[in-house]
Order: sequence, then structure tokens, then C-alpha cells
Amino acid sequence: MLRSFLSNASSILIALLFAVVVWIVATNEENPVREGLFPDAVPIEFQNRSEGLTLVEPSRLAARVRIRTESALWNTLNSSNFQIIADLGGLGEGQADVPLTAKSNDPRIRILAIDPPVVQVQLEKIRSVPMAVRVRVLDEPPLGYEAKTAQVTPPTVTITGPQNEIERVNDATVEVALRGAKSAVDRQANVLLHDAQGNQIQNLTIEPSTVQVHIPIEQRVGYKDAAVKAVISGNPASGYWLSDISVDPATVTLVGAPEALNQLGGFVETEPIDVSNAKEGITRRVRLKLPEGVSVLNAKDVLTRVAIEPVLSGLTVQRQVSISDSCNLSAQISPESVQVILSGPLPILQTIQRNDVQIVIDAPRCAPGTYQSVLRAVNVPDKIKVESIVPATAELIIENAKP
Repeated sequence: MLRSFLSNASSILIALLFAVVVWIVATNEENPVREGLFPDAVPIEFQNRSEGLTLVEPSRLAARVRIRTESALWNTLNSSNFQIIADLGGLGEGQADVPLTAKSNDPRIRILAIDPPVVQVQLEKIRSVPMAVRVRVLDEPPLGYEAKTAQVTPPTVTITGPQNEIERVNDATVEVALRGAKSAVDRQANVLLHDAQGNQIQNLTIEPSTVQVHIPIEQRVGYKDAAVKAVISGNPASGYWLSDISVDPATVTLVGAPEALNQLGGFVETEPIDVSNAKEGITRRVRLKLPEGVSVLNAKDVLTRVAIEPVLSGLTVQRQVSISDSCNLSAQISPESVQVILSGPLPILQTIQRNDVQIVIDAPRCAPGTYQSVLRAVNVPDKIKVESIVPATAELIIENAKP
């Protein structure tokens, strides 16, 4: 009996083992295991760097992993499923080869190798040094002006980084453009670091990274800025007025003896511009009236524009109301006449004739009946505006046509 039991148990065990083998084979055929170098590069994480040291240009920033996993899972993976670490703990200043370690966030993935297995690093001491800030002015002030010594606040900055990079720094500079300024220039400017060849150095920390720059701009002796005052003679035609005067340039730079310039005050006058009986604007280049020994820098005359426009006024006229041509039936209109308030240039208003500005009423339907309609103005001269019609509506009674 025991022999029979053992024989049966052995058969059962063999059958179970066979079933497991069949299941494994079937599973592998359905979802086979895949092994190989994962195509996506994984960023290297540099950890445990000692305080006071900085990492300078490692030989590589990423590596790849050789893995084994199910084919179905492989197709869903990306670099975020892996972590590659370079442990810098215990390393001092200098160069070293650091072994890489890798792990995955999915237990179904087996990491077989890392390519490459090591990364070369250079560790250097972090250094901080103060450096005075220089100002580079990119352009010149206008002729007759000069830029004085620039003032920088704060005058120095602190640069921090690897010692070998610190040693490359030749100057800390801010660049300022005057852009034709005739008064003091104040700018908030970024500090730039350069080597001896003028190349910019960017991998260092600057504190503060911006400074305030003040550059005084002063006028040279023998130069003076003065406003230009246009001199007008005569009067426009009746019904017109002088609405605007402009000169270009509005200010000029004068050159001469300081005594002569001081006597001028703050302005110079143009030669007179005659606007007698003018009915339209005048644009003309005119010379400046200057004392002997004084001249204008880079100019001999100025462009003067004198705007002359009609005087605007108002006029009220009485007008009969007529029915529009769209209806030829007999009609009665109440009221028969209205007041029309006009506005516009006075010279045109003064020439308004009785045939100008006619008031008409439109029949909503050219059929007998009583209608209340809005009045409208026709035959209005150009530049004349109808401000209002009083009253604005009228009653229209259309009568039956006589047999």
C-alpha cells in the first residue's frame, strides 16, 4: 500500500512539474523576455558632493543601461524608469573616476550593466572674490556735450565659482548707451564678466548681478541750448485765425563766446514770417536772428509751420419744409417751417444762400393718411454741419388724389 501511495505521489509531482514547464513555455511564447541596451540615455545624478567643492565639466552627463524584462513592458519604458547615480562622497579636490550605479522603479526590470560603467569628474574649490565694476559707454554724447566720470552703486561685486574660472576673469563691466542724452543718465545695468581677450564668462555667480549707473552729462564751455521762437507778422484774412505755430527743431545748440551766449537768454528768434491775409497754412524754412559771433551748430535755419484755419461759428436759419420727391400726392405739412442750427467755418456760413440747406420730410408710404416723420437736411454745403432741426419731426397729411 505504501509503495502504491509513493508511486501515485511521484506521478502527481511529475505531472505538476510538467504543467509548470508547459505554462512557462506558453507564457514566454506569448510575452517573451527581451534583453538589450535600452536606447534612451539616462541623466546621471551627481550626489554627495562635499561642501566647498564644485563639479567642473564631467566627462559625460548621461549613460545607458543594459536590461532584461518582458517585451510588453519594454515597449512602455522611457528614461524616467531608471536612475543612474555617481556618488561623489569622500572625494576631494582634483580629478577622479566615479563608478556608476543604476536602479529601476519597476521590480520587473533587471539591470544587467551600465554603459559606460564610470564617469570622470573634476572637483574644484569654490572661491569668492570682490571685483570693481567698470563702465563702458557705448556711444558719445551730442556735439557740445561731454560725459563725466561714471558713478556705480555698489562699486564692487562678488564673483563666485571654480578657482580656475575665477582666474580667467579680467574685468567686471556694465555697458551703457547714452542715446543722445543731454542730461545725466541713470541706468540699471547687468554686470558682465570678460577674460583678457574680451570673451564673456558665463558660468560664475555675480552678486549683485545688476548695479545702478549714473553718468553726468554737461555742456561744454562755448555751447548753449536755446529754444526757437517763431516771429509772426501781420494777421490772417477776415474769418481766419492762427491756430498753431511749430518749429523743427524746437531747440538748437549755439556756439560762440560765453559772454555773447549769456546775453541771449533761453531762446532765439526767427526772422519774421508774414501771414497777412492768409487763408491757409504756411510752411517755410527761416533763418535765426543771431548776434555777431554766435552760430548754430549743424544748422542754418529751422522749418516753421504756421497753421491758419477758418474761425468756427454758428448760424440759425429758417427753412420751409417740403415733401420729398418720392411722393407726388398733395400733402399738408405741420409745421410748415422749422429752425435749422448750423455750425462751421465763418467764411462759409457768411455765404449761405436760401437754396442752401433745404429741409424735407419723407412719406413712409405714398398713400393717403396722417404720418409723423423725422425731418432731414439736404443740399448742405461742404464743411457745414447741421447741429439740429427744431422741431425734429413734423406731421404729414397726404390727401386723396383729385379725380
